[in-house]
Amino acid sequence: MPLVVVEQIQAYSYLNPTASYWQIPSNIHPILETLDTSLFVTLKMQRDKSYTTTTKSLTKLTQAGKIKIDWSNSIQIPYHAYIEIYEMDPQFAYQNDLVKLSKEKKDSIHSVWFIACSIFNLKQERIFQKTIMLGFTPIESLGIGYTIRSSASMPNLMFNAITKAMNYLDAEGDDIDFIDVKIPAAYATDNYWMPFVHNMPRVLFDTSKKFISFVDNAGLHAIRIPPAVLKKINNKDKSENNPYKDIVEIIRKTRPVFSKNEYYQVMQPLRDIKNNIDYSLDSYIEFNTDPTLGDSKTPKFAIQFLPEALHRIYKEKDSIGNFAVKDFVNEENKFYNPDVVYNGYDSSHSAPLGTFFAKQPIVQSRVISGKLLNHDFSIQLNYENNITTILIDKIMVMVISGNKKPTQMVLKENATPALNSLLLLIAYSEIFQQPG
Repeated sequence: MPLVVVEQIQAYSYLNPTASYWQIPSNIHPILETLDTSLFVTLKMQRDKSYTTTTKSLTKLTQAGKIKIDWSNSIQIPYHAYIEIYEMDPQFAYQNDLVKLSKEKKDSIHSVWFIACSIFNLKQERIFQKTIMLGFTPIESLGIGYTIRSSASMPNLMFNAITKAMNYLDAEGDDIDFIDVKIPAAYATDNYWMPFVHNMPRVLFDTSKKFISFVDNAGLHAIRIPPAVLKKINNKDKSENNPYKDIVEIIRKTRPVFSKNEYYQVMQPLRDIKNNIDYSLDSYIEFNTDPTLGDSKTPKFAIQFLPEALHRIYKEKDSIGNFAVKDFVNEENKFYNPDVVYNGYDSSHSAPLGTFFAKQPIVQSRVISGKLLNHDFSIQLNYENNITTILIDKIMVMVISGNKKPTQMVLKENATPALNSLLLLIAYSEIFQQPG
């Protein structure tokens, strides 16, 4: 078989050119061995394993795509291979029609990597060229935390995926092949959720039926959340027999633009199937067709909960608690660090990305807090990262991940199972789902 040497492996990130996570690992033997068992076999070539391949992390965009030929140490070898690895903005691939994907797929892909291989003969003629395009789609495994878009996954996992993808560098197929790669998501380190979820067992939810079930140390639980019922409030009705007379008065006193918006009473039924208990929430909301920035320049959701203590929790017909709702609440002295990631499970191992992104405050999208069965409670909804945090008497007892429906949870056993189930029902009520 004719000999080939891998002259150089070079890499660059168009997204984060000064970061460190995309730098070529010091051990490149897995990459070379993959080429030995895949590409070079199909091309009927054999790599000269005595030749030392150089690596290069590019520092400028203008260097990408350029191959500097220097065969002074390998002129006797008939073929010379070069590997290029580039991280690019997914929008670049879509806008240049390099790959056609559905909108859902586009939204799920965090980064696109191009892996190109070029082989030259001694006349410096390119006799082979093939490019693989990897779309990295982060998926949840056991991780819970602040998802991070500056790195689709842990750096070592990304390069493992890149190495495996090189098996598809062959002489067949299109010049550019697209591969959708599912890879465990990376999470920013933080000082809020991370200590709570560290190496803790996960409680998994089954949402495949019309109810939600899960198993913890207390056994099997089943809960169901029926659709909420809305009743429109006529805030222009000043009559004495208006059933919402008191509510209308509160609206007039507390809502400066009450005449422009719509108001509703919302009744949310909740069912604890295991304990055969029916609960319900009775709440009042404002629907603003034109949300604007408030005085503090914080955004507003189109659906706002009235600020008075009007929101009640019922067990059958008995009132057992009340709550208030606040939006965009900062967790005091709590932050996440987008420059250092971990796997969302074991915080003993983390990886710096070298992006120089600063620590960021943790801001809860919506917080439901109040009194329930002689306990203070708080349910913190982080829509951006699909994290629900539940506190009882100011102590964190549950951290749950999942959009609209829970998928997994870390649970601290210091509350009764019935109270846990009720708080889960409230947290995933239809009326608190992410707007839009």
